[in-house]
Amino acid sequence: MPLSLRFTLYCLATLASAAASALAAAIPAQRPNLLVFISDDESWLERGIYGWNRVPTPHFDRIARAGALFNRGYASAPSCAPARAALLTGRNFWELEQGAFIQAWIPAKFRCLPELLATAGYHTGFTGKGWGPGVLGAPSDRTGNPAGKAYASRRRPAPAPGISVTDYAANLEAFLEARPMGQPFWFWVGVTEPHSPWAEDNHHRLAAETGITPEQLPVPGFLPDTPGLRRARANMMQELRQADDDLGRVLAVLERRGELANTLVIVTADNGTGMARAKTNVHDWGIHVPLAIAWPRGMAGGRVIDDFVNFIDLAPTMLEAAGVSVPAEMTGRSLLPVLVSGRSGRVDPARGWTVAGLEWHGEEPELSLAARTIRDERYQYIVNYSATPRMRLDPRERRPDAEYAASAASLDELGLVARHPEHPSVRSFTELFVAPRPREELYDSQEDPWQRRNLAADPALGAVKARLRAQLEEYQRRTGDPRVTGELGVFEATRTFVLERKFGTDGYGRRKGGKN
Repeated sequence: MPLSLRFTLYCLATLASAAASALAAAIPAQRPNLLVFISDDESWLERGIYGWNRVPTPHFDRIARAGALFNRGYASAPSCAPARAALLTGRNFWELEQGAFIQAWIPAKFRCLPELLATAGYHTGFTGKGWGPGVLGAPSDRTGNPAGKAYASRRRPAPAPGISVTDYAANLEAFLEARPMGQPFWFWVGVTEPHSPWAEDNHHRLAAETGITPEQLPVPGFLPDTPGLRRARANMMQELRQADDDLGRVLAVLERRGELANTLVIVTADNGTGMARAKTNVHDWGIHVPLAIAWPRGMAGGRVIDDFVNFIDLAPTMLEAAGVSVPAEMTGRSLLPVLVSGRSGRVDPARGWTVAGLEWHGEEPELSLAARTIRDERYQYIVNYSATPRMRLDPRERRPDAEYAASAASLDELGLVARHPEHPSVRSFTELFVAPRPREELYDSQEDPWQRRNLAADPALGAVKARLRAQLEEYQRRTGDPRVTGELGVFEATRTFVLERKFGTDGYGRRKGGKN
C-alpha cells in the first residue's frame, strides 16, 4: 500500500475515533427514557413554530425550543402504515416486503425498535394508534402490534365531537406504574388527530378559543382558495390543537414524575395533511412532516437544524442513545451526533437529500399511486410507475356550473372537483388531483414551493434531472427496491391481498353479507 494512502487511512481512522470519543463524552451515563409522540396526518408547516400557520401549537413549540426544530423531517411514505413501519424498523418501507403496504403486515423477521429495546432491558409499550392499520395474526407471522404492548384501558369523555376517547396521558401513567423500579422506558403515543373526518363545527370552536377564523388561515397554493376549503382546514386545525393539547398532558406526566429531563422526546406526524396533493402523494406536502426532538439532559436546546432527516433514521438514533447496538440491516443513520453537536443549520454534510415513495393507499384495482421521489435542498424529482388517473370521478356527482358558487361555499377541494371538474376556477386543480401523472416530475421547490410547475421536460434542467434520477436509482438498487430490481413478486401478491381485503369485503375484514 502506498505511504500516502496509508497516511490518509490513518488520518481518517484517527478522526473517526476522535468523533466517537467526543460523542461518548457528550452522552449522559444514565440511559435515557425514549418517548415518541406521533400525530396522524399533518404536514410540517401546520405547526405554528415554522412560521406559516398562525394557529398556536405551544407544546410542540416547547419541545422545539427545548431541543431542536428540524426544518427537513421526512416520512418514508405518505401513508400511515408503511411510514410507521419505517420508523419502527429503521428501514425504507420497500425493504419490508408486506410492510410496504397499508392494510398488510410487517413480517416478524424485521425486528422492530421495541423488541430490540426490551431485550436490552427497557420497559416498552404504546397507547393510541401504534403501527397500522393492518393485519395482526394470520396470514402474518406477527401476533402483537410492532409498537409493543398496548396500554389502552384508560378512557376519557370525548373532549369534543370526533375526538378520540383514549386518555393518552392516563395510559402513560398506567405504563409507568407497571414499570419495574429503575428500568428505563420506551413509549409510543399515537394520537389519532387530526385525521379526518373532522367535526363540522370545529371552525366555530377554533374561532372561540383562538380568535382565528377560517378567513384568517393560510391555504397551500396547490388547493382552491374557497370558503368551503377554508372551513375544512379550520375544522382540521382544531383537531391539531387537540393533538398538541394531548402532547402537553403527556409532558406534564413526565414532568410530575421527574422523568422529563432524561427523556429523549421525539414529536412528529406519520405523513402529510389529509387533503389533495398531500397525504398519499410523494410531493412535499405528503412526506414533509413536523419534527422536534428534545433531551434536556443530553442535548443543547434553542436550535434549528436544516439537515434532511428520514423516519428510517429515528430507530438508530434511539438505539444509539440507549447504548444498544444498531443492527446492520437498519438502513437509517443515527442522528445522535447531530443532536449532541450543539450546532444549528446544516450539521452533517452527508444529510443533503432524502428518498421516499409509495406503493398503495387504498386505490381501486384499476388505479395506482406507486411512485418514488428524491428531494434535495432545492429540487424534487419523482418517478411514477403508473399512467392511470390518481382517482376516479363519479359522473353522477356532476352539477351544473350555475351551482358553482354554492358548492364553493360548502365543499372541500375534492367535493369541488367531483361536482365541477371543468369549471374555469377548478379545471387546473382537476389536473393536479385527478389526471394521470407523467412518468417523471421535477420541481424547483425554491421558485415553486407549492410544486405546481413540472419542469421535467425543461432542457435547461436536464442535467439536474439526470443527476437526481441517477442518485435515486443508485439508492434504490443499494437498498433492494423491487421497483428497480424487478423482483416484484411479493409486492404483486401483497397488492392482490390488500385489494381483496378492501374491495372484497364490506369494510375491512368483514365479508359482504357476513359478520366479523
